[in-house]
Amino acid sequence: MGRLLGVVAVLVAALALAGGAPAATTPNEPVWGQEWALHLLRMPDVWDITTGSPDVVIATVDTGVDPSIPDLQGALVPGWDFIQNDAVPRDTQGHGTHLASALVARGNNGQGIAGLCWQCKLMPVRVSSDGSASGAQIAAGINWAVQNGARIIVIGLNAGGAPDAAERQAVLNAAARGVLVVASAGNTGTSELRYPAAFPEVLAVAATNDFDQLYFWSTRGPWVRLAAPGCMMIIDAAVGPGTLCGTSFTPAAVAGVAALLYSLNPGLTMYQVVDALVSTAIPVPGIAGGRLNPLGAIDKLGLRPPAAAPSPPPAPPTGGQQASTARVKQGYAYRIDFKRGIARARVSRTVQLGPGRLEVLFQAARVSECQIMVTDPRGQLLLSLLPPGDPTLRSVTLPVKAGRHRVDVECAPSRRRSFTLTVSGWRPLPPTATPSRR
Repeated sequence: MGRLLGVVAVLVAALALAGGAPAATTPNEPVWGQEWALHLLRMPDVWDITTGSPDVVIATVDTGVDPSIPDLQGALVPGWDFIQNDAVPRDTQGHGTHLASALVARGNNGQGIAGLCWQCKLMPVRVSSDGSASGAQIAAGINWAVQNGARIIVIGLNAGGAPDAAERQAVLNAAARGVLVVASAGNTGTSELRYPAAFPEVLAVAATNDFDQLYFWSTRGPWVRLAAPGCMMIIDAAVGPGTLCGTSFTPAAVAGVAALLYSLNPGLTMYQVVDALVSTAIPVPGIAGGRLNPLGAIDKLGLRPPAAAPSPPPAPPTGGQQASTARVKQGYAYRIDFKRGIARARVSRTVQLGPGRLEVLFQAARVSECQIMVTDPRGQLLLSLLPPGDPTLRSVTLPVKAGRHRVDVECAPSRRRSFTLTVSGWRPLPPTATPSRR
C-alpha cells in the first residue's frame, strides 16, 4: 500500500508582519511574524541557548530536496535517490523541499524563513516522486540514512492497513543503532494505526492548533505520543515562503527540537531524548502524550546554561473545542466554525474578523479540483496558490486585519461532493459580552 504525504494545503502569503517575542535571538527574516508555530514553541528562547550544530545530521525520507533554495545553502550533506538510483536526490514534487526548509532553513540571515535548527545538516533521501511510496521504498530509505550517519530520520509518509515487514525491520535496525525515527501520525481524523508511525520504536506526532487541541483532520489515539503545531512556514521553490498545514510537518518540529538537544549534548541517547520530549509535553486530549515543549525538554536534561533564567511553567491545557471558542482578548473571541454539506462548484462564507490569524480548512473528495479564495475588506483577493499534497484536504492560513472577510471555495463542477469547511479566527464579541476592565 502506498504511503501518502500527511499534508493539508498551502497558502503562500509572504506578508511582512511586525511582532515576535522580544528575545536576543529573534530572527530578522521578513516573515518571522507569521511563523506562529515557532512562536508557540518559544523558539527564540531556545535559540538563545543553541541554534544547533553541524555535527547533527537529520535525514528526510521523502521526495528529495531542491538544492537551489538560498535558505538551504550550506545545510545539505550528500543523500541518495532511490527513484533514479543515483546520488542526486532532486525534488520534483515539492514536499521534501518544504520539509527540509522547515527543519534547517538558515535563520537570522534576513531572507526566506527561520527553520528550527539553523546550524544542523540535512540528508535528503528520495524514495518518492509523487508523494507516495511503498513500505519497501521507505525501508530502503531508512536503512540508507542509518548507514550513512543520520542521527534523526523524519518521515512524512504514512499508510493504513497491515504493517510492512521490510519497513518494520528497518525501524528496528535504526533503533538498534540509536537513530531516532520521527513520523507523521496521519491526516485521517481517526485513531486508525498508520505506519511507520505506529511502530513502537517510532515517535508518532499528531497536529495541534494554536490552543493545543488536535485539528479535526489529525490522526489520534493512545498510540500517538506527541503532537506539534499543525501549520508551519515553509519555502516553496517556485513561489517562496508560505504556510503549509498537515501532520507531515509535525515530525519536523519534533526532529528539529531533538536535533537541538543533541547539539547541546552529543552524548545523549535516543531514549533520553524521547523521554525528555514526551515527559515534558503539554497534555493534549485525544493522544497518549502532549504538545512538544522544547524548553521543558532542555530543562529536563539539565541543558540550560546556569546564567539563563528558568522558563515559567506552561499554562494549564484546556480540553475540547468549547474551551478554545471561549478564549477572549481585547473584545474578541476565538471561534472555530464548521460548515458541512454537499456542493457541486462553490461554497462561501463571510465572517467579521478582528486582527490576527485567519485559518480556512476545506475537506472534500478530489480537493485538487478546488481552490480557496479569501477577499479582505479592501477587496483584495488572496488565493491558495499551491496544490494540496493530500487528496482530501486543502487549507489557507494567513494574517489578517480587522474587518469583513469573504471565504470562497470553488471546485470543478463536474461532480457533487460532500465537504467540511472550517473558518477559524478572532471574532468581535457582542457589546454585552465584552468583559469589563478592572
